[in-house]
Order: sequence, then C-alpha cells, then structure tokens
Amino acid sequence: MNSLKFWVAVGFGSGLSPKAPGTTGTLGVLPLVAWAWTAPLWVWGLGLIVLCAASLWSIGEAGRRLGAVDHGQIVIDEWAGMWVAGFGVALWIPEHLWLGLALAFLAFRGFDIFKPWPVSWCEKRIPGALGVLADDVAAGLYVLLAAWVFAMMAG
Repeated sequence: MNSLKFWVAVGFGSGLSPKAPGTTGTLGVLPLVAWAWTAPLWVWGLGLIVLCAASLWSIGEAGRRLGAVDHGQIVIDEWAGMWVAGFGVALWIPEHLWLGLALAFLAFRGFDIFKPWPVSWCEKRIPGALGVLADDVAAGLYVLLAAWVFAMMAG
C-alpha cells in the first residue's frame, strides 16, 4: 500500500488512526489552513481546486485497497471540506488564527458527523469519489455560511 494515490487519499498518513480517522485526518490539514489564513482569495481558490482534484484522483484506488469507496481512513475529502470551512471563518475573522482554526475545525467536524441535508443527500445519492468529496465540501459550505451569518449579526 505504498502508492502515491493511496498516501494522498489517507492524508499522507493523517487518516490512518485506528480511532476517529476523520478527526485525525482533519487535524492533518490544519497546518496548511493556518498557512493560508491571511492569503489572498486566489490562494484559497487554487487550494480548493488542488484538494478537489487530488480527492477525485486518489479516492477510487484507496477505496479499492481498503475495501470501501468511503472508507473512514480516506481523509483527503475531509481536507477539502476543512479547507472550505477554514476559508469561511478566515474571511470573517482573519485576525484570530487560533480561535478561527478551532471554530472552523469544531464546526466542520460537527456538520461532517451529523450530516444535515444536503450533506447527507450528497453522501447517499452521488456515487463514487465525487459523492465522497461532495458531502465534505457541503459540510465545509455549512461552516462558511454559518460564519457569514455570525459576521452579519455581529456588525
């Protein structure tokens, strides 16, 4: 199991934890999100394109090796979703990196675990790697939307 596609799909090892691999996998992308926190919009956009492309490229092979297309240890999709969540929070509180990372992480994990509609719809109705990716990006979009609502309410 040493192919590049496999290692990308498991978040370069961050998803290989025997307990809570989605959570440990999401933690694995936080240094990258922290690096991009105050970056221009094009960096966030390019990062999302790269993470989505990497997800679609790698999930199928890792799923075959692990025995399930949405195996818990496949976390590159969590990386893409957390990237969207991080962008959403960074957009509204760029001056608070550590608080923002914590809020984005907790909110993303909550939406990813509880899967409100349409997150659950994406997971159940979109087949293959695209569905694996779509539910996490949808969870990240929920965080982005929540950050926007809170920012609007705050002032």
